[in-house]
Amino acid sequence: MKNFSAFSRCLLLAAFALLITGASLSAQSSNVVEKARYFLSVEQMPDASRFLPNPPVNGSDAFCLDSLVYEQGKVLRGTPRGEQAVRDAKTKIDIVMKRFGAVMERDFTPENYPVTADFLFRTITTARLTVTTAKDKFHRMRPYQYFNEPTPVPEKEAKDDFTSYPSGHTIRFWMAALTLAALDPAHQDDILKVGYELGQSRTIVGFHFQSDIDAARLAASAAYARLSADRAWQKAFRRAQREMARKH
Repeated sequence: MKNFSAFSRCLLLAAFALLITGASLSAQSSNVVEKARYFLSVEQMPDASRFLPNPPVNGSDAFCLDSLVYEQGKVLRGTPRGEQAVRDAKTKIDIVMKRFGAVMERDFTPENYPVTADFLFRTITTARLTVTTAKDKFHRMRPYQYFNEPTPVPEKEAKDDFTSYPSGHTIRFWMAALTLAALDPAHQDDILKVGYELGQSRTIVGFHFQSDIDAARLAASAAYARLSADRAWQKAFRRAQREMARKH
């Protein structure tokens, strides 16, 4: 009976130990999954605040060009191109995939391409880290704030959101274009054209100056170069590549 009691105590202790270990492992797994949404940390990604020039100052030739592009964009509002620009203000992965899928000749949805969707989401989310510090450093007013005019996306307007330079939407869109062009080279030109148009949509709705867009494309290229050197990213790219080839 004493032996049985001792054995029972051992079982209870073992069960308790397993419970604690399991909880610990579960917490670790949760942390790993959470961190895995980014391939690299903001410290590991290029810092656009260190290699981009300052945004154009008021009165400069470059700012005059920014102003002209803004005025040209306003003319397009209310046209089919302007309506597309409003739709392009959304960055959810399913909407982005549908936009590119139209020229890739695929029913390109997260349901049909789950591996590629996850890879693309993680890629553009990580790329966005490249401009985190830059937006705070340059603290640039958005066009609609500077000109004190309404936009066709009023729900996105904010009086104190001085983060125009570089464009966060554009770095996501151009990063998506670079990545998808590598995954589907047969449609690379059309993919890159869509990526370009997505960036220009930000000038049409009045949320970014042209120089914000140009700077974001440069930042996206820097982000792509850094990620392409990361082994985890390379492995995920190959998995997406296989899925794309299998469902062609």
